[in-house]
Amino acid sequence: MAEMQKILFVCDKNECTSFGRLTLNLVKAVEGTYEPHVLWLKTPKFFGNVNKACSDSTQEVPYESHEVWAKSLYTGYLSFRSPLKKLIRQISPEIVFLIRPELGFLVPVAKGRAKTVMFVHDTFAETLYPNSAKFKLLNLFYIRPTVKADFFVYNSAWTREQAASHFGEQMSKKPGAVIGCPIDSALFNKPETKPTFEEKKAFLRKYGIKNFDGMCLNVSLDEPRKNIETFFEMARLRPHVAFVRVGKFSERLRAIVNEKKLYNVYHFSQFHAYELRDFYRHADLMIYPSLLEGFGLPPIEAIACGTPSLCAATSAVKENLEGVCPLVDPPTDAEAYVRVLDRVLAGENVMDESNAKKLLEYCSMESFRKRVVDFFMSLS
Repeated sequence: MAEMQKILFVCDKNECTSFGRLTLNLVKAVEGTYEPHVLWLKTPKFFGNVNKACSDSTQEVPYESHEVWAKSLYTGYLSFRSPLKKLIRQISPEIVFLIRPELGFLVPVAKGRAKTVMFVHDTFAETLYPNSAKFKLLNLFYIRPTVKADFFVYNSAWTREQAASHFGEQMSKKPGAVIGCPIDSALFNKPETKPTFEEKKAFLRKYGIKNFDGMCLNVSLDEPRKNIETFFEMARLRPHVAFVRVGKFSERLRAIVNEKKLYNVYHFSQFHAYELRDFYRHADLMIYPSLLEGFGLPPIEAIACGTPSLCAATSAVKENLEGVCPLVDPPTDAEAYVRVLDRVLAGENVMDESNAKKLLEYCSMESFRKRVVDFFMSLS
């Protein structure tokens, strides 16, 4: 029996982050076809005190794990290179797969020793924060070498267009494919019976959320592009509805909540994955007003759990969800969002069930696996 070719995935974020989970999903996708290895580039920021409970993986996947430590990604600019080169010599992978463009500085280390593949997920920090010296330097020294990779994969057609615009012909003429992102359907799925109004209220009471006529959910980072201000403005317009956000509650956001006197806003820094699933299931509406997304998993996870989503008509969110659920344009129109919320609370189904089914099929692990394996097979 012929020996399976090896793929070395390189990731600098822990398993509880979106990049860490994506790395493990890629491992799942190639299992049985290739021999997967993962090099975890570990730093105290992401691996110093990892709460693995936030991942709650529903399936263990065997792979060969390797690790190397540095104080930060910045000091790792030098110290990660030699261990990667040594590991490539040791295991002789056919493909070295880098999980995000910020690891582009490692492309020259792997290039020529294996086929190099870069996963591009989003628009770029320098374009989001053009006046930030930090992101200008990050782009120059860490991201720019990305263009030297042999192949590229993208999570959406929108990201592919953004990458071509940002990097120009050096990237746009290189071979690549859109492979999307999967959701964990073993975890994020509909309950056997849809929760009643009273069951939803009882669920919220367990978390100290009482005396509201419904609940809207938002899952996001605290970044300007996430447009959380519009979520808060919705809360101001509908004080009888609870607005629950999962994500860091920064001083910036706290100041907005205090200024608007929003007594119906609740924040949770993080949940166990099964708790997030239960919030998806008991929410009346998932609100995702983000201005820029390379893919946008939370609204799709909510749909998988039987809850309608309401999103901004922007970037890859529009690409994935147009025709599936209501989209708001312009994305800062809080009045437009609450009008849809009112319809949902009145009992109207605002989802297109047929298109939602097609979207969930596209985001299934089976569909993702086929796209990933087909892409790797095309490199042979």
